[in-house]
Formats: sequence, C-alpha cells, structure tokens
Amino acid sequence: QLAKRGLAPLPHRRLVSLSGPDAAKFLQGLITNNVETSKTSFYCAFLNARGRVLWDAFIWVFPGKEWSCYIEVDGDEADMLLKHLKRHKLRSKITVSMVPENEVGIWAAWGFEQSALQDESLILSLPDPRAPYFGTRCLFQGNQGGDGVKANPPFPVIDTQQYHIRRYLHGIPEGPKEIQRESALPMEFNFDLSEGIDFRKGCYVGQELTIRTKHTGVVRKRVLPVQLSLQETGVNQVSTGLDIKPLPGYADPNRVRATGKFLVGIGNVGLALCRLEMMTDMRVGNEGVTFNPSAVFIVKDGIESQEAVRIKAIVPTWFRERERAVWSKGR
Repeated sequence: QLAKRGLAPLPHRRLVSLSGPDAAKFLQGLITNNVETSKTSFYCAFLNARGRVLWDAFIWVFPGKEWSCYIEVDGDEADMLLKHLKRHKLRSKITVSMVPENEVGIWAAWGFEQSALQDESLILSLPDPRAPYFGTRCLFQGNQGGDGVKANPPFPVIDTQQYHIRRYLHGIPEGPKEIQRESALPMEFNFDLSEGIDFRKGCYVGQELTIRTKHTGVVRKRVLPVQLSLQETGVNQVSTGLDIKPLPGYADPNRVRATGKFLVGIGNVGLALCRLEMMTDMRVGNEGVTFNPSAVFIVKDGIESQEAVRIKAIVPTWFRERERAVWSKGR
C-alpha cells in the first residue's frame, strides 16, 4: 500500500554544477526550455541534432546576481552529460563539475504543502511540474541516506520504490531505461505536457524536428500508465521493452503489428508507449476514431508455455486537459 505522505530519497539521480558569466546563455542553446524567462527551477530535456532525447533533466536555478545552477540527471548518465557540456563549451566562460554525492541529496516529497518542507538543511524545492499534485522535488544538504534531513516536525522517510510506483500511476517516465537515449521523441514522452518545452524560445540543439512536430499538431504515440493482469496468468513480472499487440480477433494482425511498447513496471502497474488511436479513445489529428472499446491488448515474452498478459492503458483526467491546452493554445 502506498504511503499518503512521505519523503523519498532519489539516489539514482545526480547533480552537475554549472556556473560562470556565460552559464545561462550557454545552457539556453542546449535544452528545450527557456533559461532566459525562468527565474526559478524547471524541467527540460537535452536533445541531439536529430531531435531525440539525450537526457531528461531538472535545472535547479540558484538566486543571485550571477546565474548558476545544478543540472539533475540520471546517475548513470551524469558523466556523459559532463562530457557533453565540456564538448560544447568552446570559448564560453563557464565552469562545470560533478557535485559530490555526500554534499547534496535529491528527494521527492508528497502529502505536504511546499511551505511545510522549509528546513535548515533545505537548499531548493520545486513543485514537480510533470503532473498535477504529484509532489515536490527537494535538494537537501547531506547525502541520500536521510541524515541530511533535519525537518521539524520529522517527515516519514519512505522507500524509493514508492516514488517509482507513484510515477507510473501518474504516467511519468524518467531516466534512460524509460526514455530511451537517442531514440525517444520528446512529445511522445510528454515533455510538452510536463512543462518541459518552450515552443517560443530561440534556437537550440534538436529544435527543428520538435517545432515541426508541434506545427503538424499530431502526436500518434504517448507514454501512459498501464495496468497488467498478472494475477489472472500467474506471471510475476513482465519483461521491459516488449511489444503490445491486440489479441487476435480484435484487429487485423497484418495491419497492426504492434500498438505500443511496454517500458517498465512494478507489480501490476507500469508505463507504456501507446498508439493513442488504437489503445485509447483519444483522437489523433482529424483521423477517424479506430479505438474499439472491447479490444484486448497483450504482452508476451515469447515463451510458448507462458500465457499472454493483458495490458490496459489509462488516460488520467489531467493528461487530457493538458493535451488539449498545449495543442490548442501552445506554450
């Protein structure tokens, strides 16, 4: 059972420090969000020249006369990000370095008002923009083990797995195992709905394809929460990266080879990249609706003796609302 309130350490994330007179201008040309208009911390993506995601990131902006920040990314990718920044440095007057893990801890909190998290060891906090009411992201002095948090009254420190389950239930992908490096498209992984893209900012690496997709107004696939029918089959776990297919009889298998891809899961909940017009009742562009409410979708490891596991896509109310807002008015 998920905790209704708590503070979870995120040891799988790391911080890279960026400072110097040219820091803001330098970062502006590398990420999807707008550094120049952001006075506080924000969410974004680094893209390659083909418009594919390199890293999902939080930019932790420090108040002060000279702009500086921490860049938060997946821990396994931090060294690659550091090399990426140094490669693009050229003559920019910036300083980049890895933040020691024992100096600053990254945490996720939920069930509290942000004001309740004020603490002598709190460095920065940010309402997580990726989904409404998902919680607050925090930086505390000290390591990820909990001894850096001296909150009063004490908040319950809970297991990191609860954070991941909550992410899945909210439809939030994170890190290269879920947002496949150099192949994931930012809109398919909901960066536009997560306040991670500013479509009105100037040039940055990978902008051309992102803007072109925005102008077409069509995103056929999106990451969504999914529910698995594990108990019905006796399967304990479903492998990641499996294709989602319609159960024979509900669609022409020659026309629809796969309707999505299962990304990750814990127990019977997870995330999947879903073809919206096939797996949900959401319309894509001006095309006719092809969703069949009685359709059944499955994932299977390919083992002959193993039963297929049924999988159902869930479209949260907030997801529909943001999708309509972003694509009707832009950002």
